Amino acid sequence: MAQPTLQYRINLLGDGSVVTADGEYLGTWDTDETDAFYQFFPDGEAKPLFDEAFRGILCGKIHAWHTGTPFTETSM
Repeated sequence: MAQPTLQYRINLLGDGSVVTADGEYLGTWDTDETDAFYQFFPDGEAKPLFDEAFRGILCGKIHAWHTGTPFTETSM
């Protein structure tokens, strides 16, 4: 099976995986019970670290967390 093209710094894959553009696995993503918020679960964690109404903001926060930098609009 072919690997998907990873075009963003943080990619939310269809199988629930969260990976960087280099293919580094960071954890999983899902939506809450109402499907109103996207959630990020770092690898091995049962509770979400972030939950956001917008995918782009969630990805920006994951990127900032992963790189140890403050979250800004350029993190998205």
